[in-house]
Amino acid sequence: MEVDLLVIMENDAMLIEKQAEELKFRARKDSARYDPLFKVGTEVEACLLDDKGNSVNASQLIQELQNSKFFQDSGCMIDYEYGSGQFEFKTSPIPITNLLDLEVLYEEFIIEHLEKAIKKVYKEKIVIPVFLGANPSPNILQDNIVTDNDRYKKLFEWQSKFSDIEFEGKKFKAAHIAAGIQGYHFHLQGRNPTYAVLMFNHILNLISSSIVLGANSKLFAGKVFSFHEPRIYLYDQSEQQNSGFPAISTYPTNIENYIDYVKSRKPIIARDYFDLEKERHDDVRIRLNSEFYRVETRILSVQPTPKALMAMIEFFVGYIYKAILEESYGEKLLRSLSILREERQASVQSGFHATSHFPMIDTIKVQLDYARKGLSDLNVKPEFLDILDSRVKNRISPSEYVASIWDKKFNGSVNQTIFEVISHIWERTKKNEPIM
Repeated sequence: MEVDLLVIMENDAMLIEKQAEELKFRARKDSARYDPLFKVGTEVEACLLDDKGNSVNASQLIQELQNSKFFQDSGCMIDYEYGSGQFEFKTSPIPITNLLDLEVLYEEFIIEHLEKAIKKVYKEKIVIPVFLGANPSPNILQDNIVTDNDRYKKLFEWQSKFSDIEFEGKKFKAAHIAAGIQGYHFHLQGRNPTYAVLMFNHILNLISSSIVLGANSKLFAGKVFSFHEPRIYLYDQSEQQNSGFPAISTYPTNIENYIDYVKSRKPIIARDYFDLEKERHDDVRIRLNSEFYRVETRILSVQPTPKALMAMIEFFVGYIYKAILEESYGEKLLRSLSILREERQASVQSGFHATSHFPMIDTIKVQLDYARKGLSDLNVKPEFLDILDSRVKNRISPSEYVASIWDKKFNGSVNQTIFEVISHIWERTKKNEPIM
């Protein structure tokens, strides 16, 4: 048995090496490509809770929506996630100039289709979709909460071997964390492999700012935590450093550097390069699993409203474009990786009060200014960026807002207060009223 396993591992390693070399060859051939820049595709995770604060299995809802005309016509997808009470909504790539259309698409999904499907499927109970970065229910931290899927079950087995995570008086099993957190991922298309690497490098410089601006997980498992973004801290711990800031020692200078980084990682359940690329849950990663060169941002909590989701895209696209342009003129904007890692840790803990070498709030203001200029250079009118300006001015993110609502509504009953909080947020989601 051990010999057979060794042979499989050797064959997998040979396949990964072969695929890596083929990708490097493709990248060299594609160096002069000029694909449309900043086409954006999104993935949003959410969860379902009932009026008792219990997780609701999302399988019936997913099946109902998958068969709907909206998904057949729009090119969007709805899919399962790690937790049985979670679902994932995906949109196809669109030009950055069509961001208003993407916002409308989200509104249509949430207001016209999601709410109606929930009422149709769960006739006997009150069910609320929760667009928060962490599940507020204490009842989700159970072994049976994981979706019945081979990949998820293998990851559950892997994480079940890790020690429990103790955090601010609570103890968590590592294998439970992913079922209780919801993220917002978006991928941006680069012109070619060289431009994709530049995008990757500059996104690294936005990670801490996006944590401060988009945090949405102070309320997790029935408790309000002191950290600005507990979701990231707990997920990093649950993955034993297989997630987080990319484990690179220097900025990659070309796509071949990045491919070598990916294949240097020890596989968990991956059998080829593309599984290995997906398996490493970095804050940002370059995806080579299509004909295009896309950079995927994974650091953000899901935002409660479509407008806030669009604001984050404007922030990243505007800043990246301006930073790369300035870099071509000789401007040095890439900061030390060690400083970025310090900033990330400080932002997760302290949010708007975070300080590393400089106060994070000052860095964010500069980056927002760059983003606005970059959008202007792209001839894109910023429709949503003022949401982030207001968050900076008022020193508020969804994390602080949800914590304040919890404090106001808490009456001694955790489950009843959870229902009141998620109902309040759901009303803002349906009205598309951003928290700022």
